[in-house]
Amino acid sequence: MKKALTILSALIISSAALGEQIKDIRIVNQSGEAYDMSSVAAFTSFKIGEQVPDRETILSSIAVDVNRMRESGRYSYVNARMDVESNGVVLVYTVVSKKRLRSIAIVGGAKSGRKIKKKSELEIGQFADDSTFEIAAAKIKESYRDYRYPFVDVTWTSETNEELGTVDVTFLIDSGPKMSINYIEFEGNDIIDDKKLEKLISQKRKRWWSFITGSGKYKEEVVDSDVYVLKTFYMNNGFLDVQVAEPLLDDSNPKKTRLIFKIDEGQRYRVGKISITGMEEYTEQELRRGIRLRTGDIAALESAEGGSEAIRAYYGNRGYVRTLVRPIYDANAETGIVDITYDITEGTIGYIQGVNIGGNERTLDKVIRRELVIYPGEKYNRSRIKTSENRLQNLNYFEIVTINPDSTGVGDKYDLNVQVKEKATGQFSAGVGFSSVDSLVGYVELSQGNFNWKTWPPIGAGQKFKIRAQLGTERNDLDISFVEPWFMSRQLSFGIDLFHHEANYFSDVYDQENNGFRVTLGKPLSRFTRGSLGYTLEQYNVFDVSSTASQAIQDEAGRRISSNLEYNWTYDSRDRYFNPSRGTKTTITPYVAGGPLGGQTDLYGLRVRSSKYWALIWEMIFNLRGQIESVEAYGGSKANATTYGEGVPIFDRLFLGGSYTLRGFEYREVGPIDPATDDPVGGNSSAYWSAELTYPIWNKIRGAVFYDWGFVNVESWDFDPSDYADDWGIGLRLDLPGFPLNLDYAWPITYDERYMDGSGRFNFLIGHTF
Repeated sequence: MKKALTILSALIISSAALGEQIKDIRIVNQSGEAYDMSSVAAFTSFKIGEQVPDRETILSSIAVDVNRMRESGRYSYVNARMDVESNGVVLVYTVVSKKRLRSIAIVGGAKSGRKIKKKSELEIGQFADDSTFEIAAAKIKESYRDYRYPFVDVTWTSETNEELGTVDVTFLIDSGPKMSINYIEFEGNDIIDDKKLEKLISQKRKRWWSFITGSGKYKEEVVDSDVYVLKTFYMNNGFLDVQVAEPLLDDSNPKKTRLIFKIDEGQRYRVGKISITGMEEYTEQELRRGIRLRTGDIAALESAEGGSEAIRAYYGNRGYVRTLVRPIYDANAETGIVDITYDITEGTIGYIQGVNIGGNERTLDKVIRRELVIYPGEKYNRSRIKTSENRLQNLNYFEIVTINPDSTGVGDKYDLNVQVKEKATGQFSAGVGFSSVDSLVGYVELSQGNFNWKTWPPIGAGQKFKIRAQLGTERNDLDISFVEPWFMSRQLSFGIDLFHHEANYFSDVYDQENNGFRVTLGKPLSRFTRGSLGYTLEQYNVFDVSSTASQAIQDEAGRRISSNLEYNWTYDSRDRYFNPSRGTKTTITPYVAGGPLGGQTDLYGLRVRSSKYWALIWEMIFNLRGQIESVEAYGGSKANATTYGEGVPIFDRLFLGGSYTLRGFEYREVGPIDPATDDPVGGNSSAYWSAELTYPIWNKIRGAVFYDWGFVNVESWDFDPSDYADDWGIGLRLDLPGFPLNLDYAWPITYDERYMDGSGRFNFLIGHTF
């Protein structure tokens, strides 16, 4: 709407026009020639003879007309104005119509015309203009590059029939030579080896697996960035004089095309004297504290620039605005020593007067303001500004976030200008998945990460909404969730979940259905810790119980209500939520059901789960994760206990085995088994841990070697590990966007030979482990 109103900036409106009739509606082209009124009649809000309403309504209605015409895809150009004449007003719409595409011709090129027409994404009968053909030409060029024709040239011509309103287009293609990059070579790199340099650049050479990865295609667009990456790498390793020339493409033998990078490494410098000049308010000793470089260190440019940043931060955190720090390098190529001087131009102390927010077309101002940790009236603080930027970036609502001070012109007062660029926060996805636990599953999911339940469209208040439906051979699920991260304008999250779950994969001898809702309140306790309190009211239904099932399972048949309260304390210092390389996540969860909470299940328990990551050499990552849990019945559940479980129902008992725990065993296979029927019946205490080492294979593919160990005991709070099971295995980790895959094959080591044969098992999992 704002764009449409901008177009109408030339609209001529006279107060005399108010109350008069619309004399005429004219449709013209840019030369002023008339169009047939019928071509745009469906898009106009007014009729000839209609009384002109108030000015605001006119503006709004004509803006809607312009938007409709644009969105129809029928016009290359749309504008509107209102002319006031002596006996009424005239609405003038200036339009340039697109033509119907009548034919598409492909001339030249190494690929079939039919295939290239499909790549152009043009359709006979669609509306088209010059911009449409330019976009199609770009798509054809990109497709040829995918076919390994990097120097393809695509031009086009068109013929228009004004009488019929049609256009014919012809694409002229010079495909050029077909080639792949077979070799990438580096010349002049005496200290840094080829393998390390080749890993840095975006251009990749052809390999036997290129049919999967697409490597080997020559990408002219990454040449400059590859040169920059190599130069930056060298300078961050002390080669301050390094020169990297634009790579030479040797295609004299198309089957053995080489890409050659010529490098002059120059001297590798170490740090000599470090000095600081220009400071008046602070001593050199105070300012040196943030500088990591020391005399004798490799003179890494990144570390030297980091010293400048540390000094700016020192001043900025004490209220100084616009302090300049310029590193001066005095390098001696003969000795390999570089002296570094940080020359400071001190800024002035400033105070925040106001906060201005811009760029948020959908997101409410308050959603942005509540993430800021610096406020009007406070002294300028650079660290708080950086923290505010990071908090806004972590919302995942914006592509770009910047916060800069701007002088008000009044003494030491500054406004903070918060500028954001919004990105799409809604997502619709559908697909089919498969795992070794729940077999084949089709799903549909609609989510909005910046939801607003009060408006339509429902965007902008920072809430989260998701609805997901799954239909499969072993499970059927419907989940609806809503989260308000700032409940009652406090940093307190409120969430509500509604769910329906049907599971056939828990056992071969019964099925289970869960229906209910969950309400949670959560609050950050510190930088790495968070606490949340959740209440769940849930109805369990154990049905289709086989007549040959264990008596311990038959006793559980029917419906039961559970009213549950749990508290989660979480410590999370991981560097990334998904695929972390370092840090720890630990969750401690005490829970209780029944008693004063009501329901038909009385029990309490404790679950402790932890995962630790270490980054090792050669980009390897070691992960150690584990869980310990116990549950016990009390009250009516204990008193009315049947043949097994000491009153803990089957849906609350503990099991191990499968993709998430012990991967060498079937899902829920590890634990107590009824010897009369061989059915797993679960226990009340369990523990397991897994050690896993992953290593890079190619791009988003990692290999894995792992060991799993665990046990399940019948009685509550019994952690005797004597009846344990364990396994080892190998796997692949494919980090595909929105579709992470874990492929594992594991072999049991210690197992109960009465029920298992010790053969290996394949596990296929879509998603991430905790």
